[in-house]
Amino acid sequence: MTDSRPHALVFAPVLPQWDEGRFFATVTGALEAFGCRVTVVDTLALLEDSMTEVSQLARSWLPRMSEVDLLVGNALGGAVAQALLPDLRPPATVLVSAPTRADRVLAERLSTVADLAAGGELSRSLAVLGELVTAEGVEPPVHQPVPADEQACRRIAGGMRLLLEVDLTEQVLSYEGPLMHLVGERSRLVTTAHLAAAAHHEVVEVPGAGMRPHSDRPEFVTDHLTRFAKENLTP
Repeated sequence: MTDSRPHALVFAPVLPQWDEGRFFATVTGALEAFGCRVTVVDTLALLEDSMTEVSQLARSWLPRMSEVDLLVGNALGGAVAQALLPDLRPPATVLVSAPTRADRVLAERLSTVADLAAGGELSRSLAVLGELVTAEGVEPPVHQPVPADEQACRRIAGGMRLLLEVDLTEQVLSYEGPLMHLVGERSRLVTTAHLAAAAHHEVVEVPGAGMRPHSDRPEFVTDHLTRFAKENLTP
């Protein structure tokens, strides 16, 4: 029997290990509650050492894409989603803390995380990342040291470096479908300065949130996701 529910395809951010989508439970739960069939993919599963641009990673995913009604991406996953817009032409798109373009400040902060990982310093890399994803003015959680892990270091370094010179402005501005950016008001990484949106797109700043607004303000994010889905999808 064919599943007639709208299909939401979710691209994950840079994670040291794949967690089967637990990172985005707030978002996927809201979409499932609305009536979507949700597929969450490990964006870095197709990462190759030779890749230097987000568009290369996006092209590697394209042959694996099935019909998509809602394209969703978080951080690097959101950049990949933006790169795919001209090819997938999804009816609707949601981007969470997803940079359209990088500036010097964002590139420098991501480079610090990537360089530490590339040097095998996984604990330090994750500690710095933990600080950067915490909202400004909020004390970051105490980072617990983790064992060295070559694969985790490769994922972090390779994924972060894809964003250092990203610029997907043209792809976003030419996208005619509905699109919503969700970005933390107090993010130390991706801010409204790193987004592009056409006149018919939405940019929603999540009050008091950092780089992970779906964790910092889950009810606010769920409300906007549900509203966006009701306006643009048929359950």
